[in-house]
Amino acid sequence: MRLKSFVTTASIKTLVLEVVAVALIWVLFYRLSLWVFSYFEYSPRAFWIFLPAGIRIISVFIFGWVGVLGLFIGAIITNEAEISNYVVNLAAISALAPMVAKRICMWGFNIKATLQGLTGMQLLVFAFAGALSNALFSSLFFYIYGVSKNLDHLLPMFIGDLAGTIIILYLSKALLTLTLALHRRQRRPA
Repeated sequence: MRLKSFVTTASIKTLVLEVVAVALIWVLFYRLSLWVFSYFEYSPRAFWIFLPAGIRIISVFIFGWVGVLGLFIGAIITNEAEISNYVVNLAAISALAPMVAKRICMWGFNIKATLQGLTGMQLLVFAFAGALSNALFSSLFFYIYGVSKNLDHLLPMFIGDLAGTIIILYLSKALLTLTLALHRRQRRPA
């Protein structure tokens, strides 16, 4: 019996487009966050408000592992140093941390892969878990690499990631509500 190949040119194009879109959105929000919230920088790698953290959660929710790849590429692009093991490892942490948080929360809440039945409170727990996982893994990485002598990046990164995630989630909700309202308005008979 011969197995059919489900990989088509169209599916590959879609995957590439999704990866590129996530990477570009990451870069855009990274630059926007640096511009708008530069005053809230704790260190070159930790901010008290960090908008791209919200992009992490949304990308992993919508695109899964494709989102992780896009986040990884976006993190490589926004790292202004030359590509090194340090940069690649830091980008991997940034990209994988929201997936770890998502998997743990889905298991803990017994949520389906489709995310059906996800409540607002559970979404906030996802945001909390995503911020904590990135802050914890990044802080441990900085400690191991000798960037910090203790876990002093943990609190500012956690607060910054949580604040950025909540801001992005509420902006996304407002945009979705507006879009749905406009769509309903256009469908009404005159």
